[in-house]
Amino acid sequence: MISIHASAVCRVVDGYTGKPLEGSALSCTLDGVSCRPVAKQGGYLVLLNLSPGRHRLALCCRGYQEEWVEFQADGGTRELDITMKPGAGYPFRQTITRLELTVEAAGYPAAGRQLWLAPSGLFELKLAQTKVEAGEEQLRLYCKGPEERAPMGAYLIVDGRNSEIVGLRSFAREMGTLTTPLRHTHSRGKLLLPAQRYHTGADGKLAAVFRAACTVEVYAEEAGLLASLKLEEGENRQTIPL
Repeated sequence: MISIHASAVCRVVDGYTGKPLEGSALSCTLDGVSCRPVAKQGGYLVLLNLSPGRHRLALCCRGYQEEWVEFQADGGTRELDITMKPGAGYPFRQTITRLELTVEAAGYPAAGRQLWLAPSGLFELKLAQTKVEAGEEQLRLYCKGPEERAPMGAYLIVDGRNSEIVGLRSFAREMGTLTTPLRHTHSRGKLLLPAQRYHTGADGKLAAVFRAACTVEVYAEEAGLLASLKLEEGENRQTIPL
């Protein structure tokens, strides 16, 4: 009897609009080899029967930058959120805020680094309980607007040295459920900002686009919060050290 196992379920969305991108529009490679994941309605791609170990999934789509994610296949089912960033030919229909960010390490371009960008003021949640302990997977949240507007996926908890990236799996009646346990303890009022993962190129640069002027928190897993960048409508160029 043939056994079929979902090694990874990927939710692919347009990083600018937040809308799902259907699998028919995507070209995929797994570990450098062209592949065709099982496509499900709502922007889901399913990878089946992967061998244990580290894998790299890369996605291309017309009008978007190439995006990739690395993950570990370990016998379970990994849940991955992938945001495709606007690139050449993307059909913007309004004025935008664009950021070209150069990242340096010891004065040299920091190539191939992974960073998270989280804009404040566009949408945010707040921790609504006195304290949530490390290891917990549920937390009470306050949402200024309708809860159904809260996007699922990655969020940055802005908490100084204890800042961290979490995955929001569900949110209803002020209770949020995370995809993995918290690594740090957090107290009431801490902001949760929707975050997207970016990769610097060989020149140490990355490109991001936002709907309006905003302040963007920049976070790296190995270094924590790197900067808080105030962006104006139109073109913005910034350089930060890693």
